[in-house]
Amino acid sequence: MDVTTRNFFRLLRAGVFGQQEKVEPMSACKWRKTMLFAQAHGVEAETYAGLEVLNEQYFIQIISPDVVKEWASLFSSRRARPEYDLSLLSPRLKKGLAAIAEKTDTASADYQLLDAFVHLAYALLRDDQWVRQMLVTGELIRERGTQVDREQIKTWFKKLHLHKMIQLEGALLVELLGLQQEELPFEVLPSNFDIDRFASAIPHSQEQMRFSQGKDIFVHTSNKSAMVWNARRSARFFRYNPAESIANLFSSFARSLTNIEE
Repeated sequence: MDVTTRNFFRLLRAGVFGQQEKVEPMSACKWRKTMLFAQAHGVEAETYAGLEVLNEQYFIQIISPDVVKEWASLFSSRRARPEYDLSLLSPRLKKGLAAIAEKTDTASADYQLLDAFVHLAYALLRDDQWVRQMLVTGELIRERGTQVDREQIKTWFKKLHLHKMIQLEGALLVELLGLQQEELPFEVLPSNFDIDRFASAIPHSQEQMRFSQGKDIFVHTSNKSAMVWNARRSARFFRYNPAESIANLFSSFARSLTNIEE
């Protein structure tokens, strides 16, 4: 994890949970990169709040005034929870979620937390503002975690075949947002989990595959690196959730084909 990513999460933890952590010195260029991280994931307000919480630290005080001004211009209000197209989930998972919703109070802490974790899984698979969704999930745990029936939610995770993916999400919440293991209603991945492998994905936005049809009868991709990127991204989650990894890869492929002009 590079210094910009480390400082990004320090600001985020300070801005959201008030945690006091020492930031590392960076150049104006790297602070701008951190600002772009925040913008890409929709957490401009939270990271800017982190600057204010940690403003007595020397390395915060010497940030270029131009950078701070640019950051302040992005700050307006906290963004709402991202809206994700869950129709791209595998049929099995959609059917399972619908069955649980029919038999459960969807306003309960149990269901709300389940819903947040499913959204986070989708955001991670798609690399779609997953930091924003991780923050939403972390705040929900802090607000309603004590109301959760731990045995019930563990049963749901296993029924939906999400328990390994949820363990991964728990590790990210602990390592990146600073939550405690005791706050989570399940076990996280072992301590030797390679957090850098996932944190290094910041702030990459979803890069779509684009296809076109030339003069011949064949379909061509206009972005070969995007195709490889999508395949690798799906592969990295295969060990945690094979079905959704495959569904994500094929949905990305299918959606990109809609760009072909008839």
